[in-house]
Amino acid sequence: MGMATNGMAAEPVRAWLGRLAIAILIGTLAGVVAYLTARAIGSAWLLLNQQALIDATRQALQEGVMGLANTNLRALRLAAEAQQRFIAELSGWIGLGAFLLAAIVAFVRLELHSGK
Repeated sequence: MGMATNGMAAEPVRAWLGRLAIAILIGTLAGVVAYLTARAIGSAWLLLNQQALIDATRQALQEGVMGLANTNLRALRLAAEAQQRFIAELSGWIGLGAFLLAAIVAFVRLELHSGK
């Protein structure tokens, strides 16, 4: 008798863990897609807004050492790197938010449908 009771009690727990695992998987997929999308948009934005760095690099390459003296290439590069770090951090937060939102919504929907 004791074993049948344990088996019956474990079945709802297994079903609940299965729904939890599915919700986490859905959330992970949504988070990865959101992260990659945010990184792609951020990279495109960065490319469009870094024309000064591109122009300074082109000038330095065309004019050689004298072209380097006329540009502030290091400051422009450091500013671009700071913006890249910001975009990476923001993309991570967007991905995490999408993960949490999708996982919670999926879990709630799965729980509601399991009760029917």
